Amino acid sequence: MKKIQIAQGAFLALLFASNAQAEIYDGVLQSSSVRSRADVDAEAAAVAKKEDPYRDSASSGVAAPLGYSKSRDAVHAEAVKEAHSANQNLTGKAYYRDAIPSQYLNQPQQVNAAK
Repeated sequence: MKKIQIAQGAFLALLFASNAQAEIYDGVLQSSSVRSRADVDAEAAAVAKKEDPYRDSASSGVAAPLGYSKSRDAVHAEAVKEAHSANQNLTGKAYYRDAIPSQYLNQPQQVNAAK
């Protein structure tokens, strides 16, 4: 009985081995570029000079400084004027239907601050 099982196993092994085929190796992918090495080097140099989107500070949430068209003194004067405004902290959340009453929207008389 054991000899029959061994013979059947050997027959099946030979049957499967005869059907096994290896894949054909076509080699490494062939490059079909029409650009010269100098063009590729120039493009690589241009890309290397660009800002890296994967640098540490790219995802920090800190925006790069922008160029301003106003002078520092003009911005300071505007900030002082708004800081001394009587209705600087008004929001609609404090009023009925989130609407600021019209008498508060008119600019009240400015208070002169002592310097």
